[in-house]
Amino acid sequence: MRFSVLILAALVSSAAVSADEPAQLKSTPLAKEFGTSPVMWGVQLSPDGTKISAIQMHPSGNTLARVVALGGGSDAVVLSGNVTFTVAWCDWANAERLLCGLRAAAHNGGTYYNVSRLVAAKIDGTEMKELVSNRLGVDARAQFLDQVIDWLPDDDEHVLILLPGDRGNGIARLNVYTGSLDNVEQSIPGVLAWITDGYGAARLYLNVSPRDRRWMLRPSPDGDWEMLHRAEFTELDDSFSPLGFAESRNELLFFDRQDGRTALFAYDLANNRQRRLVYANPTFDVAGVQALGKHRRLVAATYVDDVPQQVFFDVRIESIHRALTAVFPGKNVNIIDESEDQRFYLVFVTSPTDAGTYYRFDAMTNRVAKITAAYPQLANRELAPMKPVRYKADDGVEIPAYLTVPVNRSGPVPAVVLPHGGPSARDYWDYDFLSQFLAASGYAVLQANYRGSDGYGKEWAGAGGFRGWRRAMADIAAGTEYLIAEGIADPEKICMVGWSYGGYAALMSVIEDPERYRCVVSIAGVTDPKQLGLNSLRFVGGRAAQEFIGDEDDVLKKGSPIKRVDEIKVPVLLVHGVEDANVPLVQSVTFAKALERAGRDVQLIEYDSAQHSIVPERYRTDLLARLGEFLDEHTHR
Repeated sequence: MRFSVLILAALVSSAAVSADEPAQLKSTPLAKEFGTSPVMWGVQLSPDGTKISAIQMHPSGNTLARVVALGGGSDAVVLSGNVTFTVAWCDWANAERLLCGLRAAAHNGGTYYNVSRLVAAKIDGTEMKELVSNRLGVDARAQFLDQVIDWLPDDDEHVLILLPGDRGNGIARLNVYTGSLDNVEQSIPGVLAWITDGYGAARLYLNVSPRDRRWMLRPSPDGDWEMLHRAEFTELDDSFSPLGFAESRNELLFFDRQDGRTALFAYDLANNRQRRLVYANPTFDVAGVQALGKHRRLVAATYVDDVPQQVFFDVRIESIHRALTAVFPGKNVNIIDESEDQRFYLVFVTSPTDAGTYYRFDAMTNRVAKITAAYPQLANRELAPMKPVRYKADDGVEIPAYLTVPVNRSGPVPAVVLPHGGPSARDYWDYDFLSQFLAASGYAVLQANYRGSDGYGKEWAGAGGFRGWRRAMADIAAGTEYLIAEGIADPEKICMVGWSYGGYAALMSVIEDPERYRCVVSIAGVTDPKQLGLNSLRFVGGRAAQEFIGDEDDVLKKGSPIKRVDEIKVPVLLVHGVEDANVPLVQSVTFAKALERAGRDVQLIEYDSAQHSIVPERYRTDLLARLGEFLDEHTHR
């Protein structure tokens, strides 16, 4: 497929940071099984429900957008990326035309950041056109130009997009065929985000200054703007987060805290902003909402105890979900999309032992038809069960965690403690490629939702994973002792592995308890919290991120792997993507040099064209192959 580079080429410098990419990428049968990309992702149902759009990975490593006819008809590649561009998302502008966002990595002074552009094409791959970036009056230097904020479902020719200006953002109506733009809201200095009511009227915007952030509201489509919410950047406890408007257009849905936990609320804009609690869980944070249909109506709130849960507001969708759960007992059933006539539903079904399968449900005939498995190469692989467990921390508090052990395990086995990233995130009961690869390699795997994790309320989150690093590390250490006490892990064969913040947690764990672990692996990990905070100041919201990391010596010195490099006694494997915009490559490079100066055993693997998630699959497969070799060597397997 041809693709016109246009303006984006000017943003992506040809001068890449020097990388020590492996001269020969490694592979093993097991690494290939778990490192292979899903057969499709980002799947969306066409308006009439007869087709899907999906993103796929070509064997070359390039992404492509495909339209698949369900129940007969021809498929088509709509557009393809290349070594610079990846297809990040696609959705239906109307029955015959897709909009897709393309992403690439640009850099400034060695620091990478993502840029995006918007492309449209007919579903047969013809009439492809890059939109926005080459239009008169558009700031060609803008970082993101693929942000659709209203799909205008009653207008087949237009969508509303966020339009960057010199110092702020506005809104434009974009013709998805011609690329022509009409201003709807002029760019306002300091404005980062706009929210419409789903019917084309701008009703909310976020204005950010060096000191504070302000949400401005238009109570009615033709009303005047007024202050809705203000918070200074230093107010890290501020949790107000608007979602959008309910079907009535007179209710604004938003997240805020209730009794220390995130809950879903609504403001009645026709009744003096009367605040209504929509849903709160007494134990867990509300994690999100589910919206379906032409105008994205609210159908459920979601939370996670050990498994994802939904609280339905739409009786019909609740009934469909209940019926599908009966068909797929013991699995996570997620209704992804709905046709405009509410006949067809796109469904994704997963569990720890099912890597995921897409189905189409026909509500008229009550039939479920399989579309495809997400990872067909795992069809004959017996995956290891994941078991929710609880163990006590040093202060007696029970820590929720997930235990995955090798199939047919007998007696204590080598083990990997695998802290999650974030740290404002959490693990939950579902398929996880890394834990399954490790279990298939013979390792027991423990994933703990240590204090500092998301989903359990403000008290559990505490000061966060950086400022509260001592509490998080103590909880993780207690998990290691649990594995030993329960006879699950061989105490002489335990390693730490982590990705992103998990890499930081892994490194800090072997620093705090150097005699317990045999080795440590940090994938795209944070090694210098102070530098990460300073780097974030270059981007919007960076000051809040710096406050989250903190400025206390206990974090910047005692809680910093780079400051305590001499205390690391075990072999270290560092893995990083050169184009990582989340945690810059320099975090691993500088740390590797410090370890070498200290005479420590360290390997650093860099992937030249990879970002934080380390794809395409040739990199992911190499990572798993090297990870398996490293763990086996240092646990003497």
